[in-house]
Amino acid sequence: MITREMIRELAEFQTPQGDAITFYYQPNTPEDKSHRHEAIEIKDMVKDALHRAERNGKNGAVKQDLQRIQDLSDRLHGNSGKAKAVFAGGSMGFWREVDLPARLGNTRLQMNSKFNVSPLAGLTDALERVCICLVDRSKARFFELHMDEISEQESVVDEVPRRVRSDGFAGFDAGHVERKIDNDANNHFKHVGERLMEKHGNGTCEKLLIGCRDEIWGAIERYLHPYVKQRLIGHFAIDPSASVEEVRDHAERMLNEHREQQRENLLRDVLDEARANNNGAIGLKRTLRSLEQGEVQTLLLGEGFSAEGVECTNCGHLDMRIVENCAVCGQKTRELHDVADALMERALRLGVDVVHMPPNPEFQKAGNIGALLRFPAERSVGEKLA
Repeated sequence: MITREMIRELAEFQTPQGDAITFYYQPNTPEDKSHRHEAIEIKDMVKDALHRAERNGKNGAVKQDLQRIQDLSDRLHGNSGKAKAVFAGGSMGFWREVDLPARLGNTRLQMNSKFNVSPLAGLTDALERVCICLVDRSKARFFELHMDEISEQESVVDEVPRRVRSDGFAGFDAGHVERKIDNDANNHFKHVGERLMEKHGNGTCEKLLIGCRDEIWGAIERYLHPYVKQRLIGHFAIDPSASVEEVRDHAERMLNEHREQQRENLLRDVLDEARANNNGAIGLKRTLRSLEQGEVQTLLLGEGFSAEGVECTNCGHLDMRIVENCAVCGQKTRELHDVADALMERALRLGVDVVHMPPNPEFQKAGNIGALLRFPAERSVGEKLA
């Protein structure tokens, strides 16, 4: 299972021999049940990579890794609908394979001095553990959605007597029973709220969705701790006995709407701040400079972003110009086929959030890359001097 720590480790990996192999497998609807078309496609990719390795004089470890990927692909057969990633660096004895949500777009194989981790930027939201809680007046069901897979975790049941009609003692008994029922229901909602707080504390509730009937939402919300409310995306109407697939459909719809709105708001903030020459940067040159100066809070990478550049072998300075010597320390540079991976590495090492942006004409016109800044470095220096 992929984690943020693993992505950071992969982004930092580097091999002087240039034999870091990245293989992404995206399952598609097969032309036949044997998945022969997929196997042939991967075999051709491996064959091409082998030819390139031989031309470039790569060692036997590269051939072994490529053959291992070929053997793995023969056994995939759709991989149960999941994507798969393989990261191999034979000269350094590195091999890592993980299953991923099927959102990679297409199957591909690359070999470079660094792993191609930029496609993982679009999967960071799937790493979050989403807690989904279905609640009625006496029972709660807890689900977890993680890496696009949903599972029912547990249930909480509190005995609440049924409402019955009684006119004894001029309605006094009826009122007493009603109050007891409401008190028992409130105790149940309190119990649910406490369990959600426990899940928040142990890290299994990074985001929260609640399913319930509209008439009891107000009573449930009253017992949610403020920390839990910070994780709450929203609530939706559903029968508490709904199937797992129904729960998934509601949850994915709400999460997609929430994430789309978040990305739109973030992009609008970055563009507005950049145009005002304030806490925003757009375009590779400006974003790269802000990242190296430690200004960046959130890095935005547009779908399909790619650019050539160089990286200093001594100080790690990134430059979009193809130059032999570093503009900072004067040492030798190495050419990068795509600076996106180096940007991801730098961002992850600095604790910067990376957000994958879907195609957007305005963002593409601005360079398909940008950043929301903590502060502009030039302004902070000016303030200190003042």
